[in-house]
Parts: sequence; structure tokens; C-alpha cells
Amino acid sequence: MNSQFKSKFFSRGKRSLLLLCLVLFLMVFSIQPVQGSSLTESSFMNAPDCNFTTSVPQTRPPSEGETTKVSIGIHLIDILHLDEIRESFETIFFMQLRWQDPRLAKKLQNRSIPFCNIKLDDIWNPEPYVYQHRKLIREFDKIISVNSQGTVTYRQIFDAELISHLDFTKYPFDTQHLMIKIFSLPNEPEKVEFVEDRELNSVSEELSFVGWSVGEAKTQTKFFPSDIFQKPVPFFLFEVEIKRQSGFFVWKAIFPLLILVSVVDLVFWVEASQIVPRVSVSTITLLSVIAYQLSLPSRLPRVPYLTAEDTFLIGSMLLIVLALTETIVTHRLNQMEQKSLALSIDIWLRCIFPILIIGLVGFAFL
Repeated sequence: MNSQFKSKFFSRGKRSLLLLCLVLFLMVFSIQPVQGSSLTESSFMNAPDCNFTTSVPQTRPPSEGETTKVSIGIHLIDILHLDEIRESFETIFFMQLRWQDPRLAKKLQNRSIPFCNIKLDDIWNPEPYVYQHRKLIREFDKIISVNSQGTVTYRQIFDAELISHLDFTKYPFDTQHLMIKIFSLPNEPEKVEFVEDRELNSVSEELSFVGWSVGEAKTQTKFFPSDIFQKPVPFFLFEVEIKRQSGFFVWKAIFPLLILVSVVDLVFWVEASQIVPRVSVSTITLLSVIAYQLSLPSRLPRVPYLTAEDTFLIGSMLLIVLALTETIVTHRLNQMEQKSLALSIDIWLRCIFPILIIGLVGFAFL
């Protein structure tokens, strides 16, 4: 009885082992075609070195037209930080350049390999330059891939801090434009033309950028006049529009300030003879607004114009000064036995002051 149980147990174990091996074999067999199909240009980093036996020409490759067309595309991987004081932003982006060089195709066909890698500086290239950067780190070596058709591809990921001129006129309801500018600086810049790679130009859907909503990318290619070369150079502009999410500023700054200014309206409901409480309310409110204004320079650059928030602050202070002036005038009229006139001024301002506040909000932020 014991031997029969052992034989059944071992037979079931063998079946399970054979079944497991069959499943593993099928999994490996099904995965191999996928791995084999991925050995395309995306694996250029593992391609062999070109090691051409003859010298590689350093001159601009011949083309059918007068200019060499260079396809350029940028994929914005992430926006890490926007420095509003330094007017710059830190970003990570992927850039790809492509152009045709039939001379390299002939050399590669002689070696009978589909593609190979060569250093960027060893052959002619459009010499891409990232304009207006404070920091620029390349993730990869300056290596390009050449295939048997003569297509030259340069791919690079940059971690960069780029200068971006910001406009705070509508702050905190402002919209900014972040730009990545690429110049081509070869020996003959007028004979190189950038062409947009529309399939690549895009923005990543998963950004770690907090406090802003990011729009779609806009691109532009043109020739930009250069004072250094004294001639136009190829220029590629990658632009992304970002809009500030203003909910935080509305509830933490504008709304409390609006409440402070609205409290001043209570002054006109106090008798003109009670000058101490009326002056105290206006004075304390004015000092609070001034203290808030003094904290603004730490969050914004020193721009030579007024932002929407500045306009609202200045207007609020003027309204408070108006209430303080009215308090002095009505108190003086009350002492001169013109109580009816003083009361009439208070009644009028009870209605006009809220309208002035609403008008100030519309003038500043709309």
C-alpha cells in the first residue's frame, strides 16, 4: 500500500515538472520574437563602432538642394522647477537630430553591417547649441548612429536650467511661455536648414510640475540673425505655455485682503463723533495691507511694472486712505454742528464703498 502511494506521488510529481518545463519553454519562445524585433534603431547605443578604414569627410554632405536639411525634434520629459526670482526653469528634455550623408552610406555598405556608432565630432554635424542656459548636463556621450541608407541620427537627453523671460503683469492669474531654443552653428550656417519632426515634438503626460497647468508644445523653425556670425543661423524654437493655478493665491492672499478692505466699510456705520474707533479700524487695516505688500518682493523679481496684485494692493490702500480722510472730514463737520451733512456723506459711502471695491477687483484682475 505504501509502495503504491509512493509510485502515484512520484508519477504526479513528474507530470507537474514536465508541465512546468513546457510552460517555461512556451514563455521563452513567445518572448524571443519580441526581443528580436526590438533590435532596431532604438538599440543604437549598443551598436558597434564604425571604425571606417578611410578618413571621414568633415565637410557638409552633398544634397539635392542648396541646403542640408536637418530634422529636429524635442520631447519635454519633465519640468522640475520654475524660479520666478531668477526668471529661469529647470527641465529635462530629449532631443533628436537627423540628416542624410550618402558618403557614410557607401562606407557602411562596404562593411556589410546595418548601422554603427561614431563620435559626433568625428564627422560633419550641424553643431546644435542650446541657447540661454545657466546649466546644461548631457546624460549620454556625444555619439551618433549611422545606418546603411546614410541616415545620421543624434540623440541626447539634457538636464538644463534655461533662462525664460517671464511676464508678471497678470500675476497671480498669469500665463507664461517656457522656451527651448536650439541654434545650429556649423561653418556654413546659411546652408543648413532645420525641419520640424512633428511626430517627436511633444510634452510628457506625466510631469512633476506643481502649481501650473501645462499646455501643448508649439514649434517654429526659421533663420535668426546673429551678431557673432554676422549672418542668419538656423534656429529651432520649442515653446510650452503654462498657466498658474491661482486657487492657492485667491484663498490665501487675495480673499483675506478683500475681507480686510471690506471691513473698512463698517467705519461709515459708526457715528461721526466716535473718531477713535473709526480711525483705529482704518489705521490697522492700512498697516496690515502695507505689511502684506512688503512681503511680495521675496516672491517675485523686481520688475519695472505693476502686476495685477500690485494694482489691487495700491487701490486697496487708496480706498482705506479715502475712508480715513472721510472720517476726519465728517468728524470736523460734526464739531461744526453740521451733523446732517456728515450723516449724508456716511450714508452715501456705505453704498458707494462696496461698489468701489468691486470695481477695483475688476480693474486689477480682469
